[in-house]
Amino acid sequence: MNLHPLLTRQLQHLGLDASGPLPNAKPWTRLLELVSRAYKAADDERCLMQRSQLLASQEMSELNAALRLSQERLESLVSLSADWIWEQDENLKVTFVSASVKTVTGIDPSEFIGRARESFASYDTSPEALAEYHRCIEARLPFRNFTYGMLREGGRVVYFRVSGEPTFDPQGRFTGYRGVASDVTASMLAAREMRQLARYDSLTGLPNRTMFVDELQRTIARAQRENRSFALCFIDLDRFKNINDSLGHASGDELLKVMAGRLRGLLREGDLVARLGGDEFVVLIEGNPDSTALTMVAQRMLAAIGEPFNLQGHGFQVSGSIGIAQFPDDGDDATTLLRHADTAMYQAKAQGKNNVQFYTAEWAEQAARLFAIENDLRHAIERGELQLHYQPKVSISSGEIVGAEALLRWRHPQRGLVPPTEFIPVAEDRGLIIGIGRWVVQAACAQLRSWRDAGLRTPCVAVNLSVRQLASDSLVEDFGEALTVHGLSPLDLEIEITESALMADPDRANRILHCFHDMGMRISIDDFGTGYSSLAYLKRFPASTVKIDRSFVSGLPGDRDDLAITQAVIAMAHTLGLSVVAEGVETRPQLGMLRELGCDEAQGYLFGRPVPAEQFAQLLPRRPQDAKVL
Repeated sequence: MNLHPLLTRQLQHLGLDASGPLPNAKPWTRLLELVSRAYKAADDERCLMQRSQLLASQEMSELNAALRLSQERLESLVSLSADWIWEQDENLKVTFVSASVKTVTGIDPSEFIGRARESFASYDTSPEALAEYHRCIEARLPFRNFTYGMLREGGRVVYFRVSGEPTFDPQGRFTGYRGVASDVTASMLAAREMRQLARYDSLTGLPNRTMFVDELQRTIARAQRENRSFALCFIDLDRFKNINDSLGHASGDELLKVMAGRLRGLLREGDLVARLGGDEFVVLIEGNPDSTALTMVAQRMLAAIGEPFNLQGHGFQVSGSIGIAQFPDDGDDATTLLRHADTAMYQAKAQGKNNVQFYTAEWAEQAARLFAIENDLRHAIERGELQLHYQPKVSISSGEIVGAEALLRWRHPQRGLVPPTEFIPVAEDRGLIIGIGRWVVQAACAQLRSWRDAGLRTPCVAVNLSVRQLASDSLVEDFGEALTVHGLSPLDLEIEITESALMADPDRANRILHCFHDMGMRISIDDFGTGYSSLAYLKRFPASTVKIDRSFVSGLPGDRDDLAITQAVIAMAHTLGLSVVAEGVETRPQLGMLRELGCDEAQGYLFGRPVPAEQFAQLLPRRPQDAKVL
């Protein structure tokens, strides 16, 4: 009989042999089978329980391992992330900050523990953002992307951006906040720099045009509410382009920074100075200033601008022109005030620069006319409206035409012949003279070539140079190209330049003129005696000729002062080996006195007015003996 081993051992303990016959076998057998089956069932249940326990133990081990792995992954990701985790208790004091905060910011988590955010998050936070944060905290609501600054050692600021969720226990009681935070210092500083660039001039640190116009509009609104007045000063540096062109833009930038500092140091705390661009500055002066006070302030600014300064080891001085517009008399909006102050500044330039002018309606009309001239002049070359007229230079001893001066004329389709005194200053001031000067030398060379091809005996033609042209880097190249294109010699052209143009930047003028001299061109100093004339200057520049200004010639022969000056100029020039041309000769007594004083050449209405090329060609001989005009 197959009994359970435990039952067999128990029967043996009773002295019964379970393998042999038992008394009353049938009932015993049935009983033993039932008991044995019960033992087996118990064994099966124990095995099942052991197996379940084993499986549960394995599953728990696997679950713990998975949890550990998940936690390690989370910790690894948090440590690599720019974000970190934080928790606060019901009193809003920090109870936990993940270690990654130190990796990202260098700040130890202990600096946060036990502190409310308000104790360290009080720097450079906008009032609007702070109000929204407190509203969420008081209402136990989530908050998102709250940005604040934390002041560190040495004045350094670290910026954080945090988001948080409120936490509650099972009974719904508030237990604090938890959330994430990140370091946004780099982006905040970049945004601040962008705002700085958008509203401040990067070179001088002054407010730029955008910021100034905004402030001007606020000032207008405030002045209207309070029934007050203020003034706007528009400042432009005179001949600033000469510095840029001769010394380079780095020197020009240094000059602008110096001027910005001087202007800022002059003004009261409530006044505003800004740089609009280039060499243009504006100053906003509040406090109901009257014209006398404004004039005094502007004169102080001119004095500060005119103080000497050092560039590249050389001492320089510049001047400024200031235009003033007043609110509300000269305009009640930002655009009008700026335009009228700008107009007044151009009036200051027209009055000789280095002065102050107040806006007037009369000058506004003139400014509009000058603007129209400028606009039309920009298209004059392409429309073929510019012309050259020629005036002869005559040898006083022989009466022959020995040269001609090319004089620019503008024939406007509506205005007719525009006087040079009207458009040349506009071309100079607006920088158009560079392109016009390039056209003049090409046109003069082309005309010389045309006369020569027609068999005419052509004189040397003089062309005038301006201050702006001297500042052009391509000036010498432009002359060389024109001569080459038309197959002419440098001796066929003469450079005429005034004393005042020479002295605007003597060093650069000297370099440029020596380049022309080395090419073989003759150089004439025009309007001699009206500016800086002296032996030192004549010795410095490679001139071959001086031209006595017409203001001295007009008084000959009767005016003793004009006679003395003319005589001295001729004697001085001849001592230096220079020839002399007298301008503005209109009468034979003038010519006779010039001949007596030993003047070499003469130019003026006595010999001919400036005329177009076709008429001037009629004066040019085909044979040497036909060259006299007297």
